[in-house]
Amino acid sequence: MARASLSQVCGWDPTAADRASAAVVEADSAFAATQTRVARAVDTAMAGWLGAAATAAAVRALSSQLAANHIGAALSEVADAFAEAGALDRVCALVGHIRDEAHDSGCRIAEDGTVTGPHSQIGDLALDFIFQAGFDATALALQARLVPLLDTAGEIDERVGARLATAAMALAELRADPSGGGPSTRISGFLDGTALLPEDPKALGALWKSLGPADRDELFAADPLIGSRDGLPALARDHYNRVVLRKLRAVAVAEDRRLIDRHPDWYRGRNLPTSSGDWTRLRAWEAARAEALTRVAGYEALEQQLGPVLGGRLLLAVDTAGHGAIALNNPDTAANVATFVPGTGSPLTAIGVGVRRVRALLGAAERSDPAARTSVIAWYGYDAPPDLAGALGDRRADAGALALDRFESGLRASHLGLASHQTVLGHSYGSTVIGAAASGANTLAADDVVLVGSPGIEVDNVSELRLMGIPAGHNSGHVYATADPADPVPVFGQLVHGVNPVDREFRATVFTSSGATLDLPVLRALPFDVFSHGNYWEPGNPGLRTQGDVIAGRYRQ
Repeated sequence: MARASLSQVCGWDPTAADRASAAVVEADSAFAATQTRVARAVDTAMAGWLGAAATAAAVRALSSQLAANHIGAALSEVADAFAEAGALDRVCALVGHIRDEAHDSGCRIAEDGTVTGPHSQIGDLALDFIFQAGFDATALALQARLVPLLDTAGEIDERVGARLATAAMALAELRADPSGGGPSTRISGFLDGTALLPEDPKALGALWKSLGPADRDELFAADPLIGSRDGLPALARDHYNRVVLRKLRAVAVAEDRRLIDRHPDWYRGRNLPTSSGDWTRLRAWEAARAEALTRVAGYEALEQQLGPVLGGRLLLAVDTAGHGAIALNNPDTAANVATFVPGTGSPLTAIGVGVRRVRALLGAAERSDPAARTSVIAWYGYDAPPDLAGALGDRRADAGALALDRFESGLRASHLGLASHQTVLGHSYGSTVIGAAASGANTLAADDVVLVGSPGIEVDNVSELRLMGIPAGHNSGHVYATADPADPVPVFGQLVHGVNPVDREFRATVFTSSGATLDLPVLRALPFDVFSHGNYWEPGNPGLRTQGDVIAGRYRQ
């Protein structure tokens, strides 16, 4: 690995790489839109066309679609490589700060990062010896901080160069053979079922990075939900998940249409059954329609919140079970990455609420540290309780914990450049999920966690939580809790889920939240305001500012 030189790093402009990445993503988006229009036109033209010519045309259309997918995957790799280069802005900024410190201290920096202190020439041997020792210590301290940054810059520079060279070669090969030459032997086992893709996000990410566009598309064809696998780069996840989102919605719409066509009279409210057996069939039909319509509504909610590819929102997960995740900004290149876990009554159809809250969190974090890149994610990746009755147990929290653990580990595995500051925030029952993900045999890949309006997290003390890289004895400085005094959930929830995290005995770092209460005569005599449970992200709530400080790693008591 070659160490980057000081002048190299100081002369780099990572924002140019960001602009290049955005331009490639825009080209890929336009290309994908053209693909969709062509596919629809072909489908329309071939409707009702039968015979040998129709079969040949269908094969040719499929071949063209696969070739287009290969090109899209290659473009996604180019964009991701440029995004990794853009992540050098943190390295460049830190190197610049050290250079300025060295200049102010009278130190000199060589191109390889060696720092030499000034020479003390007072003329008094004893004082010169003392001062020189101080100058040398300062120089060594600066050098100890600088050299790893230059090594990191050199490593990223080499890796990005290799990725771009490989992607350029792949595009050249696709130009010569649009089919991509078929799958390589490296993935044949995954395609024929004799091998399984790694479950470990880090191992899966390493495998993905070693594959070319054709192999990646073959894996996508074999597993259309591969974009939701933790450990893949965020841009690749977004690329494949947007493709499959349209298909999943079409399948759900078609399923509803099939159910209507099976019983058009029931759909119109006519000829309804009169016997108990037929009523059972009607109820089953209604339940099947409700399930299909719920899936359609969930996919439509995701589409509405996503917007265009260049809108800064990435689709990190979508499946057939009502789960999804949307990131504001790219978590792979962000200095601060936060995940918001919603609570009771948070189906995928309500992800708009979560996106509004993470948008407020992102704004608060950016105000806390305007210079840092920040990404905040609305993670609807578990089966949240539909109502308070469902929130009384911990079964859903335990099931969601496994998914949250993998998701956070995946964010660390796919992150580019220097490690990010990773925060997980849980609202209401979402905090109970965090507790399950960070206790018992589980360890949560997070630097900080924030428990908001928590009903309890099934442990009695922060020392029982396990955060990756954080000694249990230091958890009090990494576990934050807040509750509006008018919020009834933390008060009554502890009767079911354990100690209230804002209680002194829990030993979390507690901060204040208070929102405007609804001034209704019937509520004035009550000690609680049920509406306060959702006000933690409203403008003017001091708790929102503090959450932003925690995400930015700038909270000070």
